[in-house]
Amino acid sequence: MSSHVLQTDKSVFTTSIALVSALTLLATVLFLVAALIGVISRVPPDDGSRKGVAVIERIKPVAQVAIAVPKPAGAEIKLTGQEVYNKVCINCHAAGVLGAPKVGVKELWEPRFAQGLNTLANNALSGVRAMPAKGGDPSLTEANIHDAIVYMLGETGIKTDEAAK
Repeated sequence: MSSHVLQTDKSVFTTSIALVSALTLLATVLFLVAALIGVISRVPPDDGSRKGVAVIERIKPVAQVAIAVPKPAGAEIKLTGQEVYNKVCINCHAAGVLGAPKVGVKELWEPRFAQGLNTLANNALSGVRAMPAKGGDPSLTEANIHDAIVYMLGETGIKTDEAAK
């Protein structure tokens, strides 16, 4: 009989532990569900605007085309030689890119200037060696190019009759 009592006590003990474990698990699940409901109730309802923003973001174009209104004929913007240099010429003539004569290096400019200011201007207008026509900016005028050359020569220490004007 004592073995039967021990076995019954063991069975009651095992059942009690299983019941307490099940109740603890149930309480934990209920707690987590309550916490989840609390979080969900704090999220504002989706009125579709977030979905719309996401769709627009996914289908937006990679680039846009902008059409500029052309300037009327004769409406040129007057730029000084220094402004033209800073806008276009500096890209190559500051560092001597692809053999461009560096501003400030007199030895590079003197042989070119010896050909004449008009020859320098014509070469810059039409392009010479690696230099594209008008330095790559087709909006520049003949006067802009001329003024930029006079400016670069002046910065290099070569005085022209044009610089005095």
